[in-house]
Amino acid sequence: VSTQSTGDNATALLRHEVPSAWVKKWEGPEAPIDWLRSLVSKTMALGGWVEKCNSGTLLSSPVDLSDLMNPGVFLNALRQESARRLGQPINDLVFMSQWGGSTIKKAVCPVMIEGLMIEGALYDGNSLVECQRDSPSCSPISNCTMAWVAANDVRKQSGMVDIPLYYSSEREKQVTAISMPCNGSPDHWKLKSVALVLKNQ
Repeated sequence: VSTQSTGDNATALLRHEVPSAWVKKWEGPEAPIDWLRSLVSKTMALGGWVEKCNSGTLLSSPVDLSDLMNPGVFLNALRQESARRLGQPINDLVFMSQWGGSTIKKAVCPVMIEGLMIEGALYDGNSLVECQRDSPSCSPISNCTMAWVAANDVRKQSGMVDIPLYYSSEREKQVTAISMPCNGSPDHWKLKSVALVLKNQ
């Protein structure tokens, strides 16, 4: 049975566009075939998340935010759970990151993130470094541990710069900002428009 919505979807697909009704559910790739492929990939990946949630092991191994349709929802849930365990108001928590496998002190719900990519700079495992002439425009970087912690337990660190994390290289939608160690002035890396992006699926 044909309906107005079905007709609208068919018309959009014939134009090689993602139907607006689909976009309202999830803002994925612009090409319909890429949108569907990514949807299938994420759906399959989420099956693994469900299994880990059911076994209580989700946060015991690295997670890939690109598996999710809306990583911001996951990070917000992590914030709420951290606030509950710490007995602190949500607004009294700050987002922390740690590189090189180090732990975050007094973090009750730390999570290790994998699959991040960097643009505009390279990360050598210790700090941001300049790109070389033959460097790719987007490079994978090492895993990062993130957590929400009480603001009173955080000491300001020198040699760090907040790098925005985007959903894709188009940089149209930001997920969050992640602190990274750097050499020199943080403003230098901001002027170079360094950014982190989720890997494509």
